[in-house]
Amino acid sequence: MSNNINRRDLIKGAALGAMTLGVAGLASAAPVAAVAEPAASEPAASETVAMKPGIYCGQAWGFDWIEPVQVKIEVSETELLSVEIIEKELNREEPVIMESVERLMIPRMIEQQSTAVDSICGATFVSNGVKMATEDALKKALIAGGSDPAAIKAFQVEPIPEGGEEVIDVDVVVCGVGGAGSSAAMSVAEQMQAAGLPVSVLAIETAGKCGGAASLGGGPFTVNAPKYSEVYNEGNPYCEYDSLYEDWMNVYGKGTGCKPEMVKLLMDESGNTIDWLQFEHGFVFTKAMQSLPSVAWACYQQFVYCANTRNAPMDLEAEYPDYTFGPRSQAVGQYFGHMLADYQALGGKILLETTCTELLYDAAANKVTGVKAVNNISGKVYTVNAKVVITATGGFLGSTDRQAEFIQNPVYPLQGPWAVWGMYQSKGQMIKSMVDQGLATYNIDMPPCIHVKKTDGLVRKYPIYYREGVISHLQIQNTWSLNDLPLLIGNDTGNLQVGFDGKRHYNEAGMFAFWAGGGVWYTIVGSEVVDNLAKNGFPGDPGTFKSSSWVYGFGGYPNARPIPQIYEVLEEAENLGFVHKADSLEELAGILGFPVDDFIAQVERYRGYCAAGVDDEFGKAASKLVDNLQNPPYYAVTMRPLPYATTAAMDVDTDVNVLLPDGTKVGGLFSCGNDSGGVLYSNMAPYAQYGGVALSWALTSGRLAGISAVKYLQS
Repeated sequence: MSNNINRRDLIKGAALGAMTLGVAGLASAAPVAAVAEPAASEPAASETVAMKPGIYCGQAWGFDWIEPVQVKIEVSETELLSVEIIEKELNREEPVIMESVERLMIPRMIEQQSTAVDSICGATFVSNGVKMATEDALKKALIAGGSDPAAIKAFQVEPIPEGGEEVIDVDVVVCGVGGAGSSAAMSVAEQMQAAGLPVSVLAIETAGKCGGAASLGGGPFTVNAPKYSEVYNEGNPYCEYDSLYEDWMNVYGKGTGCKPEMVKLLMDESGNTIDWLQFEHGFVFTKAMQSLPSVAWACYQQFVYCANTRNAPMDLEAEYPDYTFGPRSQAVGQYFGHMLADYQALGGKILLETTCTELLYDAAANKVTGVKAVNNISGKVYTVNAKVVITATGGFLGSTDRQAEFIQNPVYPLQGPWAVWGMYQSKGQMIKSMVDQGLATYNIDMPPCIHVKKTDGLVRKYPIYYREGVISHLQIQNTWSLNDLPLLIGNDTGNLQVGFDGKRHYNEAGMFAFWAGGGVWYTIVGSEVVDNLAKNGFPGDPGTFKSSSWVYGFGGYPNARPIPQIYEVLEEAENLGFVHKADSLEELAGILGFPVDDFIAQVERYRGYCAAGVDDEFGKAASKLVDNLQNPPYYAVTMRPLPYATTAAMDVDTDVNVLLPDGTKVGGLFSCGNDSGGVLYSNMAPYAQYGGVALSWALTSGRLAGISAVKYLQS
């Protein structure tokens, strides 16, 4: 097995966040510095601030759990003079998200002399990491100056919001400036200019940056972009249209099925959207490809970011000399920045860190009159009077209240709460306002967009080691750790998995099938699994790794390596509350709150399928039907899906116009992206697996909403 390191010779001891220096392998040296964790209440002490002037460093956990955020501060005897995020090539935070914290939050910390300023919406974890790292450094300065570190309270005074009110008059307001909102705002501005109308459009974004989750995405679904095919594929189509459409209807026609005319709209217009973005607004896409080996159609065009995505027949450096093709979010962030610069050049306006909260709707006239919004920092309330409202707020996954209200599936245990992977700012305020005013929804009860999963907790006790290779889209070093053992057991598709009701709901080995288990589910194994890992480790060739999910794990663990520590790792996870151990299945059912008889019957049915080699319930392959439930003690690993977003909300027509329950258009109201994506799906099936469908709908429906909005203005 190779433990060569590409970036630096570092082994990180993760107990209480401690970092240890060393060389590749298992040996480690003395701890260097503790990483700041959320602090308990400080003891009473003098709050007199007397620091030793100079420069101090601090660190704390941000969004990433492998590398801490590190800062360098400068102080006088009584003031915080500067804060700088350092070692950026080592922290694994998304650069475009970190940039918004540097640009917006750090100046406020200096101005207010406080770490209690509001976090940047859309960058909450990174914001908190920077604030805690700053406090870590300030405490060092206080101690050096002879002060009690509890005097840090002087730098924790919450600023008082200014408040106030303002009225804005505009023709079109776009609520949200993620993928859908960026596309919609751009489309509105250029359509207004083309129609000879004054460009009067305001785009309002709750985060501190534009682009939303789309700027962190891989690429959109697309069907035969005509100009791209002409320029780069000799005019030949990449994808067979009819069979793709037929497959879509078969998969998403069940329950409350997709709206066929909307699927055709996406398939017909997604290619035009690629051309619009590539040839008019500075985006760069690969040629069309299959998103997964299991997908039969070349209907996915990835954003070009680093070397392994350069399958397009173009000279990137020659055609795009101003771009840097590196880590994905950095490269893709440039594309959205280019388009929004085009938008502002036409006269479009953007209001950041402001949340649209309410639709102003004249029910008697059946038309919109604007929106209410509030600034996240100042508390100023805006009344935006507008003839057209386009909602592109990203769904409602960020609100557990909205989850509970809207995700109520008649068959699967989908009621939340659901965990969130990424940005929490999409809380569904505008969706809630539209629903409360009687506007129609479509498949709002469908499952969120899910590709990955996690344990319901993290072991951080053991060192993290670098290994060869990098994570392609992040261009950061691969790792491995004992910390991942519960996740690797929980992810094993050969094991029995049951929902919070103790019942099996899906083929554990199915692609992304775990959505059907709901917001929490359990992987159940007997002691033979643990004993085998202790003796033999994971199957595979020496020098290879059983990888964990890059989004929620520590990189995996070496194959063919006995793991005698597994018992203590599972005990640590048990102490943390996300692994449960019992001497009998009856005891395990009691711990997890399952109906005992139903759970025992479920286990026996599954064991019967393993013995027969045939899964009569869900068709799991015989090779995956392994009876890992023979011997006590039994273990249950608590698992959670990690959705990116909800994808369904309002009902819309082919103009992306929001409808009333009777099918009547609402005057001047358009919803795009995750605010209306349910028209493409079924409430009895998961998010589409063709690749990038949500992103494609965001970009395409945003462009179409802009066209429809200006037509409405002209009418």
